Amino acid sequence: MKNRNRVKRFFKGLLVFNLILIICFCGELVRSNYLISVNKYTVSDAAIKNPIRIVFFSDLHGREFGIGNYRLLDKIAAQKPDLICMVGDLFNEDADEAEIDRVCAMIESATAIAPVYFSLGNHEFAYAQENGDYLVQRVTSTGAVVLDNEFLDLTIQGTEVRLGGYMGYYKNPHMMVSDKDQQHLESVFVWEFEHTDRYKILLNHIVTQWVDWGAIDRNPVDLVLSGHYHGGVVRIPFCNQGLFAPYIGWFPPFTKGLFKGKTATCILTTGMAGSYGIPRFFNPAEICVVDLLPNNK
Repeated sequence: MKNRNRVKRFFKGLLVFNLILIICFCGELVRSNYLISVNKYTVSDAAIKNPIRIVFFSDLHGREFGIGNYRLLDKIAAQKPDLICMVGDLFNEDADEAEIDRVCAMIESATAIAPVYFSLGNHEFAYAQENGDYLVQRVTSTGAVVLDNEFLDLTIQGTEVRLGGYMGYYKNPHMMVSDKDQQHLESVFVWEFEHTDRYKILLNHIVTQWVDWGAIDRNPVDLVLSGHYHGGVVRIPFCNQGLFAPYIGWFPPFTKGLFKGKTATCILTTGMAGSYGIPRFFNPAEICVVDLLPNNK
């Protein structure tokens, strides 16, 4: 009888333990896939005259955080940014008209908060290969500025800034290496973009060349804003480790944060959505706030 009671208590305890695990698992899925975190970074430079605040994010993939993306827009507005940068893959490469309308409505609402600058990710690039300039035209019609192998010279809070955006494929082994036209466009863009005394900010969706292949030690760009890796989609708790990144594989060394090299600084966001049907886990959707401050040393 005693043994039977022990067995019953064991299975009751096991059932309670499993229920707690299931509740925790479901709670973490909700946290990582429906809540929005705000991660803040500070970068100081002698070229900065007065503080500049940038909000940037990437990899929305057509998702909606509340009706009309009001939760995302409220998070952005609360930061009081001087400019908003959307760094690629806000759309899916097979986006239908409903998705395009939904994301463009969010972008248009964001332009009422601060000037919006949009660079292409690999999904927008793939969409354009099949459908031409339609998506870029739709984004431009919202009032956002699309930077595709292009840059603008701006004055922001008294600081002379060069803001550019491009894909960066030509620098990456095994990525569109046969596309000679694209290589030429990007090579010309990079040479022109980098040759300035202005403070250089580059929107470059695919981060691989910078943090994994050493461009932050070779290319003179003051600040690179990137995404694409989705933070590894699944992050391993307690050790700040992403599980997987394209081109790099399992347990990539760089999936989130600020990385400073010899010639450039790169900030890598974890983005907003899952990847290829895999939900985010221990990896809340995020927007990044970057405060550029004067360095008076």
